Amino acid sequence: MGRTRQHEHALVIGAGIAGLLTARVLGPNFTTVTVLERDRLPARPSPRPGVPQGRHAHALQAGGLLTLERLLPGIGDDLRAAGAPPVDFCAQGQLHLPYGTPPPRTSGILIQPVSRPLLEAVIRERVLAADARIRIEEGVTVTGLTTERYRYQHRVTGVHLIRGRNPGAVRHLSATLVVDTSGRTSHLPDWLAALGLPRPAETVVDAHVGYATRAYRLPVGQAPDWSAVFQPPYAPHSPHGCFVIRVENDQLIVTLQGVGGHHPPTDPAGFDAFTATLTGDLHKVLANLEPLGPPVRYARTAGRRLHYHRLRLWPECLLALGDAVCAFNPVYAQGMTVAAQQALTLGELLSDRPQDLDGLAPSFQRRAARITTWPWHMSTLPDLHWQPEPPRSLPHRTAHWYLDQWQRLVPQDPRMFQDIARVSNMLASPLLLAHPRHLIRVCRSAARRKPQRRSQP
Repeated sequence: MGRTRQHEHALVIGAGIAGLLTARVLGPNFTTVTVLERDRLPARPSPRPGVPQGRHAHALQAGGLLTLERLLPGIGDDLRAAGAPPVDFCAQGQLHLPYGTPPPRTSGILIQPVSRPLLEAVIRERVLAADARIRIEEGVTVTGLTTERYRYQHRVTGVHLIRGRNPGAVRHLSATLVVDTSGRTSHLPDWLAALGLPRPAETVVDAHVGYATRAYRLPVGQAPDWSAVFQPPYAPHSPHGCFVIRVENDQLIVTLQGVGGHHPPTDPAGFDAFTATLTGDLHKVLANLEPLGPPVRYARTAGRRLHYHRLRLWPECLLALGDAVCAFNPVYAQGMTVAAQQALTLGELLSDRPQDLDGLAPSFQRRAARITTWPWHMSTLPDLHWQPEPPRSLPHRTAHWYLDQWQRLVPQDPRMFQDIARVSNMLASPLLLAHPRHLIRVCRSAARRKPQRRSQP
């Protein structure tokens, strides 16, 4: 990332994790990188309005942690110094599946439990300290794009924005490149339509998952023997689940999950009663801990994928990544990892074309879409079975059957536990689950359980 800059001004919309990592890879390639953020950013790590899910449990997958280290070398040490060390997914995490819980085993698959405010604050500090060309402009809202005609299509030349809450004070900010990283609240489809361009096709999968989260203080000597608990809801076995992590400042963040009409309550008594329905010792652990506040709710969890890569009239000098392109059901903790991988890919593309941005936009959107493909299918496969009418196609039914067989075998098979941990942490392709060793194991197990037909008398 240390090349001589070649271009003038890049604008990044949104100062969340995707926006900060995007600014990091743009910095060496532009004279100035301006990150436009609607919120006023807190001086110390704390939740902010623009990240409504910020109070809930977060963990960076192992693949995301490795990518983050490539973008910001040494950031793992910074998080450790802030009280948030990485943990071994298989050894220090409990994975409760419908058919059992695998025993702990050392795997070397390191995940990063951390509060979202601390992770964002550490990344922001590192990005701004690493490159003086990057600056953040707070308290501004982007309202649209400016363009010019260029080779039979549009080229984005900047944005319209307002400062504060004054809609009459619209100003224009010019740029050589504009990147939308504004997340689930992105208005990019509307901005394209305002320019007379087509809206992207959109795929939405909504399992109607609702969260309730409460933080607890962990006194010295009372910490459980695990650092994280994962129990995703799984159709049709149980609509209840949880994601629990130990984070900095001796806190335990407990995020309960419920599907459909089973959203966890936000009153303390109802919250406690919900924990008693879960597998493991969480209910007993919480009985001895001091809550740090009331439970808080979050229910905007639908998976939403915008197919920008299919648009034939995609404007030059406009990019979109992170949740602005593909927002996952947060149950699966994929969003931050995907955003980091997309930012890294953008940096690699810019290195391949040091003097020319022509063609960068469509090329990047195709690569960004490929990065989202497997995570999207892995998360929507179980979510689709919470729909009133689950898909009935043979490929989907076969995939769901195969995943169910895995759920049965993982608690008793250390190799399968290791491999599904690698896949779920985006260290390996889901094709690993179809390794011949696993195919044979699944087929043999299924054959043994298949009921025998009675012979006719």
